[in-house]
Amino acid sequence: MNIIVYGSKYGSAKKYAEELSRRTGYAILDYESVSDINAYEKIVFIGALYAGGIVGMKTTFGKLKDLDGKKIAVVSVGLADSTDNENIAHIRNSIKRQLSEEVFKVAQTFHLRGAIDYSRLSVKHRVMMALLYKKAKALPEEKKNAEIRAMIETYGKQVDFIDFETLNQIVCAMCREPARNVGTCMNNFIGYCGLDCESCEARLATVNNDNEARARVAKKWSELNGVEITAEMINCAGCRIDGVKTPYCESLCPIRQCAMGKKIETCGKCGEMESCEKIGAILKNNPDVRGRLNEEIQR
Repeated sequence: MNIIVYGSKYGSAKKYAEELSRRTGYAILDYESVSDINAYEKIVFIGALYAGGIVGMKTTFGKLKDLDGKKIAVVSVGLADSTDNENIAHIRNSIKRQLSEEVFKVAQTFHLRGAIDYSRLSVKHRVMMALLYKKAKALPEEKKNAEIRAMIETYGKQVDFIDFETLNQIVCAMCREPARNVGTCMNNFIGYCGLDCESCEARLATVNNDNEARARVAKKWSELNGVEITAEMINCAGCRIDGVKTPYCESLCPIRQCAMGKKIETCGKCGEMESCEKIGAILKNNPDVRGRLNEEIQR
């Protein structure tokens, strides 16, 4: 099982977590709702930079006892420029202070920019920010790091630096395999056969945890295939994405089994694609499939 855990202060970390869950199919929980972090193989923690630390991170990873087989990403969300080397070094030092040495060594770190609207802060937070602003303004220029400068520049304003495209690096790191000989990532939402798993009804029902949608899909697929498919079977993160799959995708799909056996990213990498009976009907009935597979060939 894989999970995205978030610790949000003003909503930005939660927004990033929700979008990343939509893209990956990973489960998502607020850090206060996680009962057993050890139950998950891949863990993405997305937390707001706040009061010198990352909200909820120490609490979450303090409960992690077994690192065997774990893949961990720690994602900070703040207002300062997330590409500024000084800022990155400052954040990494903060992360290092909050995590055990063992977790810090295996965790990949990423840094995103968030948003803030002072008009929506509580009275307590506004008072606290006013005190911090006053203290920050009084600092000598050489003592003001990127985080402090960003706080001064945005004080009292409504700013939004949220950019969902910056999640691509995390998707690459956690879900996808590097494309051969290039520095990009294969789009694992494209199935082995070229169909688009991202728009699949089963995946959408899974990502949204929508039981009514699961029931509709099960009924529709049962009628189309002449076999009984139950709502409980409609759970799938995607053909090439880590995570849960429908029984057919997991064990019965001949195309997936063939591609996995040949250790190829998609059928587009197979020299026998044009004459293959397994994928022939899909290529004939879905014009977009050939285009997607051709794109994979060119990578």
